[in-house]
Amino acid sequence: METLHNYFSSQNYRVEVEPRLNLGRADLGVYSDTKDPLYVEIGSVSLLKIWYNLSKENIINLLLVPYEEYAIELFKGNL
Repeated sequence: METLHNYFSSQNYRVEVEPRLNLGRADLGVYSDTKDPLYVEIGSVSLLKIWYNLSKENIINLLLVPYEEYAIELFKGNL
């Protein structure tokens, strides 16, 4: 988690640890004045929590990092 926190901070994003979602909390929230928030889940994730948050939010961007070598981005909203 520290590696991702440092990466986004070095790119001039505001990073919050464990921001609230509709259901539960993400590991990191990455914020910018010009982009929609990015919520990062590291390690094991709850499929119920992901489904619920995707279904309840109009615009949401989730980055799932189950292992160091893999990342999955889920986006719902307007491009």
